[in-house]
Amino acid sequence: MKLQKNDANLQQIARLIKDAFDKDTDLTKDQVFMSRYDHSDSYGILDKNKLQSYIMVNPFPARVFTQKTKMAGIGYVSSDKTARGKGNITVLMREILKDLHQEEIPFANLASFSENFYRQYGFEDTIYQKKYVFTNKALPYLRTITDGKTITGTWSDLLVQNGAAQLYEVPMHTSDERNTMNREYWWWNRMEKYYPERNLAVYFGRVGLPQAYMFYHVKNDTFFVDEMYADAGDGIKGLLTYIKENYADCARFEILMPEESKLENFFTEQRVLEIGIKPYMMSRIVDFEKIISCMKVVNFGSYTIRVTGDELCPWNNGTWQITNDHDGYRVKKVSASADFTGTINSWTKVLLGDMILHDAIKAGEIAGDHYSKLEFVKGTVSFYDYF
Repeated sequence: MKLQKNDANLQQIARLIKDAFDKDTDLTKDQVFMSRYDHSDSYGILDKNKLQSYIMVNPFPARVFTQKTKMAGIGYVSSDKTARGKGNITVLMREILKDLHQEEIPFANLASFSENFYRQYGFEDTIYQKKYVFTNKALPYLRTITDGKTITGTWSDLLVQNGAAQLYEVPMHTSDERNTMNREYWWWNRMEKYYPERNLAVYFGRVGLPQAYMFYHVKNDTFFVDEMYADAGDGIKGLLTYIKENYADCARFEILMPEESKLENFFTEQRVLEIGIKPYMMSRIVDFEKIISCMKVVNFGSYTIRVTGDELCPWNNGTWQITNDHDGYRVKKVSASADFTGTINSWTKVLLGDMILHDAIKAGEIAGDHYSKLEFVKGTVSFYDYF
């Protein structure tokens, strides 16, 4: 059930989360937790007025290619030790998905503790992150720049804050973002409190405009870049130049980037890099018709697509015709045989994840013609938010 926001429920929620996640503070006095709680809906199961299981749901603005929409960020999935294994989370997930559909929120994201656990609810890995690791011996191989300047501070410093905010908005006003949360001001402020160790650096180019930013921190002898974005190659060079000139005494460097990034191209010797990709977020399509309507298709044509076996969101089951021609891209539900058929899990990988349709067919995720010309634009996820 959706819990009312009152002090009694908050106290129970805080106690349950503290026990489940081994928190060592009073969450009701934790600004980071409360900022998220204040912007959330709470779902829980009570037994004799005692909270047994809990899920927090935060509605966030998001970008899915051509559409500005909403995304539900799901977190703090927890149960009392005495309630585990009783199916409480399944009951709550069913209620949450139904409510999200009624509220016209077409998909949900979460950071999983177990991918297999969440797959039973229709979630699949969709967002991956790329990590670059190198030692200070790699610094001579960086492609650097002599123009412009890098200014550092924290999010509270208006000059660097405005520079980063301007850059952040650039991809969020394109139709290239596949599955990206659009940070509201309260979330930016929460990030500063959640990551107090982070500094912010903004590279301003030759004409004085911001071209790149990064959040970074140093721990022991390692320099960490937690987020980096640039609107052009010179921006990347500017930040790398700043790292080389100011942190050459660090022994180790770790830079987190979007999966599609090619930071290796800014090293004259790529062999000095260790590059890895790891899963970051799972997604669940709540309203298939809305999500398929957001897509961009590579070629002209008309195709039928079927979703089967979605027990938790039965409105997703059925067949849709998608048409892309000189009159634009159109979607409608039809009663017809399907060119491509798959479960909601499989379609989530293709539409919100990085899997192309051809590979999904080869892997047996989607049933359809290997030689079809249908393919969806993959786009990118430029920014990563943990909830």
